[in-house]
Amino acid sequence: MHHFFSDLEFRYFLLLEFSDLVVDIREQYPLFATSKARDIAAEMGIQYPVFVGTQLPFVLTSDFVVTLQEPGQKKRLAIRTCKYEKDLVDPNSGLWTIDKLDLERAIWAESSVTDWKIVTEKVGSQILFDNLEWLHRSARMEEPVDASPDQQSRFTELVLKAADGDRTMASLVRGASTTAGIPYRSGMKLLKHLLWNKSIVTDIASTPLDPTLKCPKLSIPALRETNRRAA
Repeated sequence: MHHFFSDLEFRYFLLLEFSDLVVDIREQYPLFATSKARDIAAEMGIQYPVFVGTQLPFVLTSDFVVTLQEPGQKKRLAIRTCKYEKDLVDPNSGLWTIDKLDLERAIWAESSVTDWKIVTEKVGSQILFDNLEWLHRSARMEEPVDASPDQQSRFTELVLKAADGDRTMASLVRGASTTAGIPYRSGMKLLKHLLWNKSIVTDIASTPLDPTLKCPKLSIPALRETNRRAA
């Protein structure tokens, strides 16, 4: 279960979920107003945030605390905070927003976590996010697919062979499902699952995935990429 405060946070979450390097995702991670955190703010010349009309310190949060692990390397933390560009340049609140972000960065740096970045809406295209949201619904296959392992293997072989860019995705899946002996709905869910888990790959950054549109070229990932995902 994950909770988000903006569409941007949800979109970035989808990118994290899709990444092979992400081991764990924690959102809205609290940075409590410890004496050290307030000392850091004072050293930076920043008034520590308080609730309006009180002296009660506000609990800062980092939008995402992500555990990453690259092949052959140890796990490490990366901090990501999501902000729309308009909030960073707002003439009334932009400077205060940047001060709070800088304080957040400094608090993490005090704990020797230096991989801290701001994520804006330019992190990816609308097509990419639409594709990821569509695929994410079938990422884990929590409901069983009405197809045996042999039928799933046959279906995969058929869609790879037929995906030449001339047929719609619905037509391609319907034909492969019929030949493999599985329901169309199971075939579509299986294709989405294969794409999300990168058992089959295509250009999801610039090509819309839509059953009513022509299906893009599909392929099996290179062996080097497969080994990287397994590391």
